[in-house]
Amino acid sequence: MEAAVASFKSSGLTQREFCLRENIKLPKFSYWYRKVGPGATPTSSGFTEVTPSLPSDGLEVVYPNGVKIRGIQDLSLLQLLVKL
Repeated sequence: MEAAVASFKSSGLTQREFCLRENIKLPKFSYWYRKVGPGATPTSSGFTEVTPSLPSDGLEVVYPNGVKIRGIQDLSLLQLLVKL
């Protein structure tokens, strides 16, 4: 549908006219136009890059029973400890 939105932008037609010509249901096209057309808010992957500003002493795992393991530098070790 993103290709249809791109084609619509250069068509010079109204959404209704474009949908009739392309045999697309207007509500479906309008949804996609709002989603990927001009003025659409860019979607986020949900991830945020984090960069430490100070040197780190490593990560810390705190278990429900209060046991803490500090200074973890290796992420594969962290993964194993979280699974415990």
